[in-house]
Amino acid sequence: MSRLSYNTNEHRSPVHQRIMANLQFQAIWIDKDSGDTISVEGLTENLGENTALLNIEILPPVGSEVTLRIFDEEKTIIEVPTQVIRVERDPSKPLAALSVLENVKKWKLNVLTAAQEWVTRHWRLNYEEEWVN
Repeated sequence: MSRLSYNTNEHRSPVHQRIMANLQFQAIWIDKDSGDTISVEGLTENLGENTALLNIEILPPVGSEVTLRIFDEEKTIIEVPTQVIRVERDPSKPLAALSVLENVKKWKLNVLTAAQEWVTRHWRLNYEEEWVN
């Protein structure tokens, strides 16, 4: 006879928070072939509890370590070492997914808070009048 489980922990999926926010970033890594230091700036696509998806013109190789600096209104929020876990080579919108390697608690506290504040500012500036009755 089959057993039904009513325990919600058994069926809970590991959903992690992601915030769709366009914060400025700077990504720096060393090209393994040439030894040159590459520095790229852009905007984030979304930010997670220990990840960042970046709109980035030059894609770093998967597996490479990247120093990621996140800004809010030109003020540095955090600088952390990350590792590239995925890239999307779409010519119209190249993306790189990075996983935070250190300071995850500080990342969650500072970056997710700044991302939530960006969303609130963005909503107020662009949509608030449309939703008010």
